[in-house]
Amino acid sequence: MITAIDLGLIFGLMALGVYLTFRVLDFADLTIDGSFTSGAATAATLIVAGWQPLTATLAGTAVGLVAGLVTGLLNTWGKIHPLLAGILTQIALYSINLRIMGKANVPLLRTTTLFTPLRDKGLLGTWVSVGILAALLAVFVAALVWFLSTDIGLALRATGDNEGMARAQGVNTDAMTLLGLSLSNGLVALSGALFAQYQGYADIGMGIGLIVAGLASVIIGTAIINNGHIWITALAVVCGSIIYRLIIQARSEE
Repeated sequence: MITAIDLGLIFGLMALGVYLTFRVLDFADLTIDGSFTSGAATAATLIVAGWQPLTATLAGTAVGLVAGLVTGLLNTWGKIHPLLAGILTQIALYSINLRIMGKANVPLLRTTTLFTPLRDKGLLGTWVSVGILAALLAVFVAALVWFLSTDIGLALRATGDNEGMARAQGVNTDAMTLLGLSLSNGLVALSGALFAQYQGYADIGMGIGLIVAGLASVIIGTAIINNGHIWITALAVVCGSIIYRLIIQARSEE
């Protein structure tokens, strides 16, 4: 059960990214399946190459930011439908991820990762690792809630609520779309980078169908905790991710 909570917290970052696009920006982004793997592939490849785990994780996050930006450019500049723009980027990322890794799977079993100190002390999959991951996620939740309360964040939310009205009020809706998609996929890629280091490998197929898990986390969380406050909704999404992972584990043990 504790391992499922660990994974739920790691995937909570991904769920926050999904929430940012689907609920805040009102953009059906399917890039997530590809950007999750991009974060994992980049971090794993760089760690194997001798990079510091934290630097490799940040690099994986940066790749996710770029992936979201590409989807946004396809939509805003190319005038491609959001669903199709996400699918195009997702398909392209499959080949790019293979190119990054050089093969279908990159093991991390004999390398130093962010979770190596916990694994060496036998604390991975315990309440200690749960507490550390929960504290990390709390920082990102607080940062996201703060950002959405700033002028730029309010403009982003206005773009999702009513793009025409936001544009009439002088908001650059194209820029908000690019920003929202970049931040979303950056969070997803960060989740992928952490997941690869937790599991001990990166695989080309690890992001397939992940959008379903992200949407399920958002739907479950907001259904259980139905409140209009942005910070409560963000926490609800994280809780939804944990509940989803617990359900998956319970089903696998039957």
